[in-house]
Amino acid sequence: MYMKSIVSTSVSQEYNLENSNFFDYLSILKDNYTLNENVLLVQGPQFLFDAFNPEIIKMKGYYAYPPTGLQWLAESLSGRNLNIEILDLNYQLLKRIIEDDDFEHKNWLDILGEYIERINPSIVGVTAVNVNSNMFKPGYPFTDILRYLRDIDRSIIIAGGPLATDEYENFIEKNLCHFVIGKEGENKIRFLFDSLYETSPNTLPTPEIYFKHDNVIKQTAGPQDVVDPKGNLINTYNMIEIEDYNKVGSLNPYSRMVGQDVSFAAFQLVRGCRSQCKFCGVPDFMGKGIRHFPVNDLFEEIKFLVEVKNIRHFDVLDDAFLGDKTAVKELLIKLVGLREEYGITWSSNNGLTAISITKELLCLMRDSGCVGFRIGIESGNPELLRKMGKPTNLQHLRKVGKMMNRFPEMLLGAYYIIGMFGSETFGEMMETFRFSSEIGLDWASFATFQVTSKTTTVTGELSTEAKVGGNFIPSRADVNRELADVEGVALGKEIFELPEDTVPSFEQIKEIWFGFNLVANYINNKNLKDGGRPEKFVSWIEAIQVAHLQNPYMSLFAGLGHRLIGNSKSAENHITNTKNILEKSNYWSDRFSQFDLKELVVNFPEDVEETKQALAILRNKYSKWTG
Repeated sequence: MYMKSIVSTSVSQEYNLENSNFFDYLSILKDNYTLNENVLLVQGPQFLFDAFNPEIIKMKGYYAYPPTGLQWLAESLSGRNLNIEILDLNYQLLKRIIEDDDFEHKNWLDILGEYIERINPSIVGVTAVNVNSNMFKPGYPFTDILRYLRDIDRSIIIAGGPLATDEYENFIEKNLCHFVIGKEGENKIRFLFDSLYETSPNTLPTPEIYFKHDNVIKQTAGPQDVVDPKGNLINTYNMIEIEDYNKVGSLNPYSRMVGQDVSFAAFQLVRGCRSQCKFCGVPDFMGKGIRHFPVNDLFEEIKFLVEVKNIRHFDVLDDAFLGDKTAVKELLIKLVGLREEYGITWSSNNGLTAISITKELLCLMRDSGCVGFRIGIESGNPELLRKMGKPTNLQHLRKVGKMMNRFPEMLLGAYYIIGMFGSETFGEMMETFRFSSEIGLDWASFATFQVTSKTTTVTGELSTEAKVGGNFIPSRADVNRELADVEGVALGKEIFELPEDTVPSFEQIKEIWFGFNLVANYINNKNLKDGGRPEKFVSWIEAIQVAHLQNPYMSLFAGLGHRLIGNSKSAENHITNTKNILEKSNYWSDRFSQFDLKELVVNFPEDVEETKQALAILRNKYSKWTG
């Protein structure tokens, strides 16, 4: 311990001169703001208000991820004389909308104001989990929080997380905060706080704390900052109402599938990713390679959540959950015991790395309560796979897909991206579409290529819309989950006739996404064919449907699935809902005509055999494209 202190002091002294501007700026801030022991850490809404839909919120269809990152910051500051509170504005906003019919969502920042008045924090830290869109236009939640804090001007403001890291220059230049903490924050927050409060001169200095001094944006100096994952978050769960998060939203369709009354939480075993996929910002944010938490530390936290907080479902936050096979096997073996005693379940909505999947791991995943996961395939074109830096090839992906299909107890899918780098041809997209059919998993999650960070931008190749960013699931950008009509864009089955050598426009890619999703996941879904598991299909669709209440093809195909199971009442309820939506919506009526779905509505099958025949006739219309 003494030797560590000597080393820390030596390193600090080495960087003192380089950090002189930082210390000068701290002195200026302390002259302008009175430091007390009160600190507020804020997580912003996890949705954009452009697509705000209170009906879906009341059905608990919006995301409600716990503020895990802020919990780690709070834990990293433990042992100091600070009163730290976490405000999950996403949770609190959803809760107000669900519980109070008179609450006006446009006044959501009043919730933050209430906390500021009660706590009187001298420091407020802000982060957000959201899509990378135009962050500086009015209405973007993360930026609006910073503007609100800047305008009342009562606290030192710190911004952090991927969004702040990516746009640190703009956030600082526009005076939206005093500091941006770049990338991982635990070591940086300690250095910043200890420097502000002058409480621990032996704290190691760190780089990438950004600030403006003498009208110049600068950053702190220090040795390379790599967070050593250890410990757990048990002591921070008294700062959030984790046992009630399922009452206001969901983590993803998996958490809805196990039951919306089932309490959930998230956990993280591994930070970082070994892959260097060029479309992904994780390696830049987390650094190269992976680091994992001690399995015993993490399992202690999971067990605490199960036994004390009554959590029964977990989702994995890792970008490379299977990155350390020894660690993940050790954890899964421990989870088998919790599964047997408490009936817990878990899922991984983040794409798992296909190259790491083995039969042994799949057995352990199933036995430990995994209800499903998805792998990252991204493309069915071998050249694009190489260009994007995926650590796999199509031959290996076929083997992994075959292996996964031997575990039908889990809902298994894959992620695909279309419009890659703004230069992908339609022919290359069709290779991806056909590969999704060939590999035959339960679900094909198509997304449109979007910039996730500035480091993933391919200069000169991206359309203006792709560079700005937005939702990678196009329909989520609209309140009613509809795509806007655009002149000159192919619709319906016409998309499959596009010239293969053309590079589709951004608007055309949205329509391609719509067609790929409808045909691959509904019309050609393997669980609606002979030998499939329609009950699994129905469970998944009804989980997705919570966030897409006005989508009639979900109701139609859920009804067909219920017919195959023999659930007549549920089938009739779904077809009635389908008809009601179509009667009120010209948009959806046109969509059904474009994809030859109206016959199924008019002559909805009466029994299992009729359903099989009707689906076979529909599938045959698309067979030349599905392969």
